[in-house]
Amino acid sequence: VTRYKLKYDPVELDPEDMTPFAKERPQELAAYSVSDAVATYYLYQKYIHDFIFALCTIIPYSPDDVLRKGSGTLCESLLMTQAYHAQVVFPNKHVDPPLEFHDATNRLIEQSTYEGARVE
Repeated sequence: VTRYKLKYDPVELDPEDMTPFAKERPQELAAYSVSDAVATYYLYQKYIHDFIFALCTIIPYSPDDVLRKGSGTLCESLLMTQAYHAQVVFPNKHVDPPLEFHDATNRLIEQSTYEGARVE
């Protein structure tokens, strides 16, 4: 990918040779590591960085959140943002009630119909 897209020729190293190189030729392993890091950085700068910040301008999330969210969540946020700007009413997102656990036994409470009752 880096040769074709970036015209950058990184140092190549067979994965099976990494352990022997670490013991016998650590300088070559370090050169491979730096070359790999540089290639990753340039790929990020050319193809991902601008895209992330473009998404941040249309979706109300910070760059960290855009990177962490899934495509479905990002799509939903974009649709809700567009609906808000078009003054379209949309329902609140469904939120399941949190699971409850019994304090003494730490067992899941499947159905809580009353609280504070006393049986003698």
